[in-house]
Amino acid sequence: MSVVLRRAALAYLIVWQLSPPLAYGAGWRFLAVLAMLLWLALDTLAARSVLRRPNWPVLGGAAFVLYTVFVEWLVPDSASISRQFQIWIMFFFLLVGESQQRGRSDEARFCFWVILLVLPIWSIATLWGINTIGGDVSRTIARSSEEARELVGQGIGGFGFVYTLVLCIPFLVHLAFRSGVYSVMRQPRWKVRASRLLILGNLLLAALVVLRAGYTIALILAAFAILCVLLIRSRRSRSLAISLCFVTLLVSLAGILINPALRSLESVAAGTEYSAKVRDVRASLEDDSSTGTVHDRTERYSRSLRLFGENPIIGTLTFDDVGKHSAVLDRFAQYGAVFGLLFLALLMFVPIRYLRSRQVPIGLSLSFLVVAIGFPMLNNVFMSWGLILYVFSRGAFVVMGIPLERSRQPMGQVRAAHA
Repeated sequence: MSVVLRRAALAYLIVWQLSPPLAYGAGWRFLAVLAMLLWLALDTLAARSVLRRPNWPVLGGAAFVLYTVFVEWLVPDSASISRQFQIWIMFFFLLVGESQQRGRSDEARFCFWVILLVLPIWSIATLWGINTIGGDVSRTIARSSEEARELVGQGIGGFGFVYTLVLCIPFLVHLAFRSGVYSVMRQPRWKVRASRLLILGNLLLAALVVLRAGYTIALILAAFAILCVLLIRSRRSRSLAISLCFVTLLVSLAGILINPALRSLESVAAGTEYSAKVRDVRASLEDDSSTGTVHDRTERYSRSLRLFGENPIIGTLTFDDVGKHSAVLDRFAQYGAVFGLLFLALLMFVPIRYLRSRQVPIGLSLSFLVVAIGFPMLNNVFMSWGLILYVFSRGAFVVMGIPLERSRQPMGQVRAAHA
């Protein structure tokens, strides 16, 4: 019974996190709090509970949350405390992931498939919104306004949804193009085929949303992740360095050539129904990479770095003055070196753990690390980032045949996952 209740609570939290229409409703949030409390109670009573026997990520996450609560009480900001909820709920999923790490592979697999069943619904809705309402709807939703609420109510995903898909892409690419992965799925043939179709569908929709949303950083991270998974195969130092340089070169060339290529494609498609779509993609990319946007980002990053340099030990303690455009730099500026490093470590430990494991394909683990760290360095994080970083990733590794517990390693399955 406890297993059913745990999964029901997690299923609701996944749907709540990934469904734009549920973002603003007080009732949905109340149910989410109940689901989190239920999961925490059940895990406390379970064997090998992360709450009764915490490891360093659990203790570190708890320490960070308690410290931020104390700072909010000590130095109230003009901004609402609700902005901290994004980080706190993100670290709730850290607890879920660490619990699954302790012999709960079936639960990790369950969460993985639930996420893949939910994402296509809102990816299609987001693509519909971009194509029918306007190419900048995802940017509009990033700002709190009545217009944003109306768009979210129609199921259109914004900034957070787009970057959630970006973090999923390394795993989707590996699962879609590594045929050996499916040999470890001991399921009837029709289930394996349905699973592969679901993964391919999610990958296609994620790529379309990222492309059409027009976020330059999202495109760069997604391109880097895809190329790493497909091209980097060896852990040998020389081969790895050459492959990494080649991937970086390809991403750089793509960034240089994408606008000329789109202009050429637009001229070829002139007079057809596709001409306007190509023009919209090019316009959204040019808008995101405009001088004003780059200048604004640079100024905000510099502000956080300057404030950290002035207060390296305890930080400014107030959020009002920081740059507000980099989750990592802002935490260093506000909380100082100790809790800034703790925050960074909590974002890095899962990708680093799998990067060090020789059972995980190097291209996948490297792309996971680059996206997982690159995005928080350049943007703010959100609740569903924790869902993918700590929960979806583990479920993906289980599906690939890579056990979560190092002590139990069926090597034949791991070799098949590399194929």
